[in-house]
Amino acid sequence: MSEQLKIQAPKGRPMFYWVGKKPIQTVKGFPAQLIEFHNPKNDIKPVDSPDYKELEKNWYNLLFEGDNEEVLATLLENGYRSKIDLIYIDPPYASNRDYLRKVKLKGFKGNEIEEDEAPLLQQIMYEDIWKRDEYFQWIYERLILMKELLSDSGSIYVHLDYRMVHYVKLIMDEIFGEENFRNEIIWNKGFRGTESKNIYQHAHDVILWYSKSKNYVWNDVWQPYRDTDMNRYNKIDEEGNKYAQIKRRKTDGTIYYGKTYPKTEGKRIDDVINHVAIMASTSGERTGFETQKPEDLLEIFIKASTNFDDLILDCFIGSGTTVRVAQKLGRRWIGCDINKGAIQLTAQGISKIIREQLEKDKNLKLIQDNKVKIYSSFANYKVNDYEFKQFQSEAKELAVKHLEIEKMGTDNFFEGKLGKRLVKIIDFNHPLNLIDLENIKDELKKRDNEERNITIVTYGQEINTYLWIEEWNKRMPVNKIEVVNLKTNKETGGFLIYEPPQADIEIKRINKNKAKIKINDFISPTVIKRFNLAKTLLDKDMPDFRSMIEYVAVDVNYNEKFFQTIYIDIPEKQKDLIKADYDIDIQNKKIKIAVKIVDVLGGELLVSKEI
Repeated sequence: MSEQLKIQAPKGRPMFYWVGKKPIQTVKGFPAQLIEFHNPKNDIKPVDSPDYKELEKNWYNLLFEGDNEEVLATLLENGYRSKIDLIYIDPPYASNRDYLRKVKLKGFKGNEIEEDEAPLLQQIMYEDIWKRDEYFQWIYERLILMKELLSDSGSIYVHLDYRMVHYVKLIMDEIFGEENFRNEIIWNKGFRGTESKNIYQHAHDVILWYSKSKNYVWNDVWQPYRDTDMNRYNKIDEEGNKYAQIKRRKTDGTIYYGKTYPKTEGKRIDDVINHVAIMASTSGERTGFETQKPEDLLEIFIKASTNFDDLILDCFIGSGTTVRVAQKLGRRWIGCDINKGAIQLTAQGISKIIREQLEKDKNLKLIQDNKVKIYSSFANYKVNDYEFKQFQSEAKELAVKHLEIEKMGTDNFFEGKLGKRLVKIIDFNHPLNLIDLENIKDELKKRDNEERNITIVTYGQEINTYLWIEEWNKRMPVNKIEVVNLKTNKETGGFLIYEPPQADIEIKRINKNKAKIKINDFISPTVIKRFNLAKTLLDKDMPDFRSMIEYVAVDVNYNEKFFQTIYIDIPEKQKDLIKADYDIDIQNKKIKIAVKIVDVLGGELLVSKEI
């Protein structure tokens, strides 16, 4: 008879534990710096700090640039506790991969180079490479703060996939309470791409819906009938309408047959969403953002869990889908992302929608079709200063490509290999220091059998690190360290030198109430370098300098504290170009006009002139 196997007993309550688990006890916000105010009607003034009581009097929507944990803390400090009616987030899934945005130059169709031949660049928006315990703590802290921000009738939707949904559900049970779990929603998005062998194809995402309390907002949402639903409606009445025959019993026991018709609005939404497909590559919604979700999906959640004028938060804003739908549906919104490219992309999309809303309703405050209040202004604030940190992922990826480092997706510490050497890339927002070296030393201690030497890639090096490395290399028979300093090494460092865009712009008054702005030329050395245009397009002659420009914004009364967008020129389609020639209404007094040009990679140029 075989020996019985011992099974370890579960450890008590359904509470999830991980190494380093620590709840948040206190938080401190950071000052929010007003960077830009988008106000096409020029009818309200922004506040220096986005305090809820101040904004409640004259609301405009908010777009924050910064680490979302610090932004959430800042919102709490500024009076937003229990003020958010809906939170939707689409956080990283711990997939061990980089997520990209595809960027193309503008306006190629009909020129020498066809649109589909336009140079394409994949711009890293964020890395999704985590140790699991670090991921659990990271999402745990943010969800705790989100609960504090939710109103008593509010809901939170967390969009995940198969990798992390089971872990995050346990975390959310702990934070929001198992009794406030409402639905596990399956989005059957369909499968596209190369089919995997020996497994079922991954064709769905999971959205976890929790409410703050049992008194949550719910509005009926309808979905189309499926073909299988319609099979039962197999009879046709005298007016040609389909119906189903239903067998019913009267109170006296006699049986009769009644009719039931399909509802014109469809059937009530269920927890498997089949009718919203993943976006096609040709979809007009596409922004080039790899993880972008379709607007139809967000519309379901927003309509179900909010009412007109409710406040929605997405602190992983990405391509801006959540706030675009909120803007269209007459909801107030707050968006946040650490990536400057995501902020620019969102601002660009919202500006387009506001422009369309202005054209549909000259009064703007009320859209007659549905009596929705529409907000035409929004502000960009920066929380803490991440000017260089925003592009850490992109800068690291540039270093990997430039030095021809072989990436290792399975290693959570070293970025890759150069020949037989392990490569560690130090964050480019600080020079190599002793703490970095001690971290490498501690990591190597965990790897008893690691004999490979180490290459450190850095942008700058503190003086005291030279002696540390020299002594290390003398006493260590293996794991010897060499440093590639991109700041001082002429052979390897040139790619990180930033050259700002340049432009030839005319700004002049043509009469008392009109100004002429004309962009005669524009060049972005970064775009030319990143797209490798010097060896390709420039040999064929670039059709138009405007191909490098994403959009143009104008402030007609620039105060040098923040930029107020009064006029914006965003091409409607990929093949379109900015106009580059504008007649702008101005006040009959001495003013300073500022023109901001944003290139296709997010580089900005600001030119101002008094007239």
